[in-house]
Amino acid sequence: MKVAIIIGLVLLMLPGLAVGWKAGTVDVKRDVMDDIAPSLLGAGADCVVGTYYLLEDCSFATVVEGIGENETFGVRFSMTEPNPFHSPCDTSACMRLDIVELVFYDVLVSPADQSMNIKVYGADPDGNPVGGLLGNRDFEPAYVDTALFTSVEIDFTNGGTEPGLDLSGCSGSFVALLTWRNSTGHPCLALDNISSCVEECGTSPACCEMGTFPYVYPRPRIHTYYYGTEGAWAKQDSICDLGGCGTYGCLEAIWDCGFCITGAATEPTTWGAIKATYR
Repeated sequence: MKVAIIIGLVLLMLPGLAVGWKAGTVDVKRDVMDDIAPSLLGAGADCVVGTYYLLEDCSFATVVEGIGENETFGVRFSMTEPNPFHSPCDTSACMRLDIVELVFYDVLVSPADQSMNIKVYGADPDGNPVGGLLGNRDFEPAYVDTALFTSVEIDFTNGGTEPGLDLSGCSGSFVALLTWRNSTGHPCLALDNISSCVEECGTSPACCEMGTFPYVYPRPRIHTYYYGTEGAWAKQDSICDLGGCGTYGCLEAIWDCGFCITGAATEPTTWGAIKATYR
């Protein structure tokens, strides 16, 4: 039986967002396995893009539950946007999205319906989807042992047998839209967290990195937004840190994108298996 490590579960009250959502803070360190495996996404990737903050020795996550049927969250990515956490993408050599890795919290045991869908579109400068559909996958996150965090790699190459998604038509600027198909609100959206890490600075030296480059806050630019319901997508609100938007700003979903990966494969893993992506 899984035991949730939730600190201060509160109602998430943001303009325009669904009533009944709840958000809480999770101390990731208490859920990470000791026998850490490398991330599949980090193996053989030409480049990786991710916008979230995680400190290896001071990691907290924000989890959102109660997301309803057909509700959608999305992250806008750009291969050419400066990213202090990963090597730059050489778009002259690679314009192919192979994998999107998503982290979920509290995945349920089968036969619970946890159907989800991810779609990829080109994005305008504001993060709104534009143009035709670039990629589409239905999937269901798998329960992995007793891990509270589970990552799923959505492989657009089908195990290396297809070329992935061609991003040349949108110059490498795209939005990944994740839709919950069920009405139970599970699994939960996992985002990073700033305020809890800042507040731990006095007792954990690693936490004091928050606030220094590249872990600046409030962030000058946000990428994760609520997009409303499927079929009527429009970029709406971002998600405030539970410590307050005015001080800490908004949060980013714990998602990564891998480009031009050798031997890509879709596989559910525990949170421990993506520790290699810790900043």
